[in-house]
Amino acid sequence: MSEKQRILMVDDDIQAVDTVETLLQSVGYETNHSYMAAEGIQLARTWKPDLILLDVMFAGPPGPDGFEVSRDLHADPDLKDTPVIILSGLKKFFGMTTDFAPDETWMPVKAFLEKPVKPATLLEAIQKVLGPDPNKAAA
Repeated sequence: MSEKQRILMVDDDIQAVDTVETLLQSVGYETNHSYMAAEGIQLARTWKPDLILLDVMFAGPPGPDGFEVSRDLHADPDLKDTPVIILSGLKKFFGMTTDFAPDETWMPVKAFLEKPVKPATLLEAIQKVLGPDPNKAAA
């Protein structure tokens, strides 16, 4: 018997969450989601994902953006080793030409992918972090 790798998606775009979760489940990942940044951090603490997919901009009441959440996760002793990939339409939304590069202080993530992201590109980035097989053998 195998244990599925867990991916948590933290994004306020319901359609994007549904689409990405359907893709990930179809290839064997277990998924969960939160539409709010602060709740996503709490869910990560209790659900213990193997990877977090994180948006940058969140609608609704003031709260942390995805960059701040990535730093909070990186600073949390229980979550600091959980890899994060940012999925964001930030560059397109603001018409930015600058690329974002992960680093250890400002954006401590494994990758920054611009929305809309092609399914193959997303799966490749996830596999680069978690390995090629979405199902890991149970000990």
